[in-house]
Amino acid sequence: MARLATVWMTLVISSYGYAHDNVVRWKDDINFYAENLIKGHIDPFHTLSQASFDSEITRIKEGVTHQTENEILIELMRLTRKINDGHTSFPLWGRDYARFPLELKLFGNDLHVTGTNSQNKNILGSKIISINGVPSFDIVRRLSEISPFSENEFSTSVRAASYLPNATILSGLGIVQTEGEAEFVFDVSGKKIETTLISSVSPNLDARISHLNDAIFPAYEKIDSNVWYGSSSDNKTVYVKFRRYPSIAKMERFANNLLDFINKNKSENLIIDLRDNFGGDFFVGLRLAQRLVLADTINWRSGVYTLIDNVTFSAAMSNAAQFSQILNSKLVGSPTGARPEGYQDMGQFTLPNSGLEVTFSKRLYSFKDGQRDALYPDVNVEISIEDYRNAYDRQLRWVLSDIAHRNEADNKALQRTSR
Repeated sequence: MARLATVWMTLVISSYGYAHDNVVRWKDDINFYAENLIKGHIDPFHTLSQASFDSEITRIKEGVTHQTENEILIELMRLTRKINDGHTSFPLWGRDYARFPLELKLFGNDLHVTGTNSQNKNILGSKIISINGVPSFDIVRRLSEISPFSENEFSTSVRAASYLPNATILSGLGIVQTEGEAEFVFDVSGKKIETTLISSVSPNLDARISHLNDAIFPAYEKIDSNVWYGSSSDNKTVYVKFRRYPSIAKMERFANNLLDFINKNKSENLIIDLRDNFGGDFFVGLRLAQRLVLADTINWRSGVYTLIDNVTFSAAMSNAAQFSQILNSKLVGSPTGARPEGYQDMGQFTLPNSGLEVTFSKRLYSFKDGQRDALYPDVNVEISIEDYRNAYDRQLRWVLSDIAHRNEADNKALQRTSR
């Protein structure tokens, strides 16, 4: 009996020692977080006062003794979100997290499934009603308060949807009790479907729907699947897919070849697609513009278009604003997920104990006067879940229709003058 009591006491002391060490490690990380965020950010208190920040840091450290690790992560995400710029984030980089097999997008207030695994492809396009009995709109509201890389209402909706499948976040928010599984309710064509989804570190999302229809233009030359150009059958309209940022050297070669193609074929219309572009080095985009301005056959009065959407972030937003000025480009699509006047150029540091990464803004830029919360399109073309289901690129189709109408009007004007 005495031996059992000794073993039990040893376990208690060992458990206490581990818990105490864990509290110390987290407090050290939180102190490191506060010190380095203030030191690295160009203007950390542009929205949240330093007194409020310091108070939050104190509160979070006091809560470490009675919170789970997932709850601590949520607290740090929430505080970082209050800094209020898209490049200052606590994105949970540095570890592998279990995720439910879903990709999601908000359409208005409705959360729809745009990607999943083949076992659950029957829910593609469906609307999420609840998770473990918690309504989806309530989950999105909670996620909107903590989602990393959120800069305005448009990026917040994108980021909240993208972080929702993270089982650790759902656990930290108290929506799931175990990270391994959860009960989801979907609305599939008006019928409620209840299913248990299992999380995993690397879910195989091999079933997707999208409105981005690259098949409209066959690729003529590629850097890769994210950066390429193609043209219409008569070569009068050139389309540039610009979804990610290559190196300046690669962009320079690409832009030179694109310019040669335009000049050789006397192309008249230019479409630059910056949708679904998370950003990079905006000087790469300027190198593209630097070559394109030399294309004399382009209709610089009304023949240049830049496609933007809620996932046009950071440098991509900057380049869209620059193209509207340098290339006289018409912006078509939906508002960007980044502000044209705001904090950019991301730096980062790693917390010494948890290994988690924190990002911060190093620069302040202003790219478009009078548009502070987003870069708004000249022509707003909203998409719907039906566009996703039908792979219908409504925004690109609008541009092609506008080109066709202009050509028709030009031909009629030419006929009148020739009479």
